[in-house]
Amino acid sequence: MNAVAKNLKRLRKQAGVTQEALAERLHVTRQAVSNWETARTQPDIETLKALAEALGTDVNGLICGPRPAVDSYARYQKKYVICAAACAALVLAERLLQWKLVPWLQTHKAAHYLVWPSFLYGMTVQLLAALAAGALLPAAISLWRDIRIRVRLCRRGFLMAGLLPLALLLLAAAVLFPSMIGAGMPELRYPICQYIRDLVLYTVKNRAELAFFAGLCLFLGLNR
Repeated sequence: MNAVAKNLKRLRKQAGVTQEALAERLHVTRQAVSNWETARTQPDIETLKALAEALGTDVNGLICGPRPAVDSYARYQKKYVICAAACAALVLAERLLQWKLVPWLQTHKAAHYLVWPSFLYGMTVQLLAALAAGALLPAAISLWRDIRIRVRLCRRGFLMAGLLPLALLLLAAAVLFPSMIGAGMPELRYPICQYIRDLVLYTVKNRAELAFFAGLCLFLGLNR
């Protein structure tokens, strides 16, 4: 465990964290951190996991030391290349459909026939493309620079911020679905119903921006 003590002290200093600050994060005393760094006591496996997360590494980094930066970057870079390529393909496919398919439908089909297909296209294909565009931006940046968020609480915040627009979009689709199939919109007798209607209209109007924001936040929240 002398290696753990040495790695712990080095990683703490590299992160610019004092023993007091690290102890506060782990809800232990400063003396406990000092004992770990001098190998007087040994942290258990749960404490090692907490230490690794607080210092932006993993348990192997504490036990065996840091891996070469080039190998670590290459491992993550492959993931970012795949993500960026998939997102770019979705965005390009949607642009091609918008360029070729939609004008053809507008030319050869009656306007009333396009209501339901247009709704489906706008709430599926366009939203997926906007979602992919939002994830494409940080994925492309990650090819050159590591932008992973180390703090778990912050990652969860971005994840929730990405799921909220998706929930609003699902709500909008559920409310508009009856009117799209001819059932009509439900009567708005109560103020809360009018509020929901305004929220749905706002969501549909800004669906591309909301989906882009959701894709951006989801990438940052899921990228560890």
